[in-house]
Amino acid sequence: MINLEEQGIKLILTAILKVYAVFTVLTGVLMFAIPVTKKNEYQNNVEHQRFYGTGEGVDQAVLLDDPSLAALARHDIIVNAEHTIDVAYYSLHRDYSAEALFGALIEAADRGVKVRILLDGIAHSMTGSLRAVRYAIMHHKNMELKLYEPFNLLQPWTWNNRFHDKYIVVDDCWGIIGGRNVGIRYFDPNSKRPVNDRDVLIINQGGEDGQASVIHQFKDYFDLQWNCPYARKARVPLRLMAQRLISGGREKTEQVIREARHIARTYYDEKFDWQSLALPTRKITLIHNPVKRMNKEPRILMELAALMDKAKERILIQSPYVIPTRAMLSCFSDEPFQAEIVVLTNHPASRSNSNIFAVAGYLNKKRLVESSADVLYEYYNSGSIHAKTFVFDQTLSMVGSYNFDARSSFLSTESMVVIDSPEFAQVLEESVTETIREGLTDQTMPLVKQVIVGFFRVILFFFDFLL
Repeated sequence: MINLEEQGIKLILTAILKVYAVFTVLTGVLMFAIPVTKKNEYQNNVEHQRFYGTGEGVDQAVLLDDPSLAALARHDIIVNAEHTIDVAYYSLHRDYSAEALFGALIEAADRGVKVRILLDGIAHSMTGSLRAVRYAIMHHKNMELKLYEPFNLLQPWTWNNRFHDKYIVVDDCWGIIGGRNVGIRYFDPNSKRPVNDRDVLIINQGGEDGQASVIHQFKDYFDLQWNCPYARKARVPLRLMAQRLISGGREKTEQVIREARHIARTYYDEKFDWQSLALPTRKITLIHNPVKRMNKEPRILMELAALMDKAKERILIQSPYVIPTRAMLSCFSDEPFQAEIVVLTNHPASRSNSNIFAVAGYLNKKRLVESSADVLYEYYNSGSIHAKTFVFDQTLSMVGSYNFDARSSFLSTESMVVIDSPEFAQVLEESVTETIREGLTDQTMPLVKQVIVGFFRVILFFFDFLL
């Protein structure tokens, strides 16, 4: 009798698991194969002229290619904050770069600055060594923490809509946007598997009255994300256990915060004159994808397509992943581009590029990329490319979080700034050219990686809409 009961329970559990597996595949994978309903209203209203300004604008831009300088810039604008700090990030690594960031943020909150932090609900990594910092933030009167689409076992359709933005806005004066997550790989060139990435520091010269500044667009965008129904206030599960953890771990929390503050003070003890590096701009504009679930209208891709179509001389593209899908190509004109197209991406053999899925997807599309680009460079060195950059006719530049793939186009929240500045475009092109020079040639993919990538090439051929 007992064996029959056990067998019956096993059969029921097996049936439940099978139903759940089918449910997950249908709602978490196949549902995203349904393309966005073709509505040309937004694309038909895209006007590339809106990105151009006349005369010198209120915003200045500093290119942050140097990783140490990028870390220092983040620390400096937080230290100089007087009223508000809004932080938006996809991923945190549990190392001293994250502790230094939170140390500076907590000190700012202690001074009375209102701090809001919005992180991806799956990739945030506010666990382990950062759990104490998470508790401290949640119980600080001047700090708030929200997670975008936290993992929900019963809602597989939310797993693919990730929060991929990476920006900080301080008061009405400062903003940083780019491709860097928070991790030592992004800020220390001597770290294991360093990342070649890029940010832009934006300085509003008009202050609170500079309504033409892109900083105000950033603040509106953050409010939109912060107040959307998918951004949930961070909570600690199991209230009784949480209270015990907080009570019993208060000393540990204070120790971690003291260490974070110490790191913030010692690691970034250098003062820097950002105005000495600032370049003039005529106009800076923020563009972003819609904040919604499921397949989104690919607004950044539509803006990009319009700018590429209007370019006359040269289009420079740098992206860690270049995986054009049929749905993406539908946003482009059938007419050939007038401008020369130069593409820089990661070499498939790169040992620092651990995204096997992206490598497989790129190799499946490589012939298409080669036929579309006039020049294709594949970067191979001790690090990997993670910067997302577009330059049009040595005048307009785009920098931000958007990768040239379906995930960034249709699934994730993404943001980019479009900078009208020949001076900035020149410095940016020189930086990309230097990266091209640093790349090594004639690299061969290790046999084991070839086998693994070859396997995923077959599987992912049918699922490029998720890459």
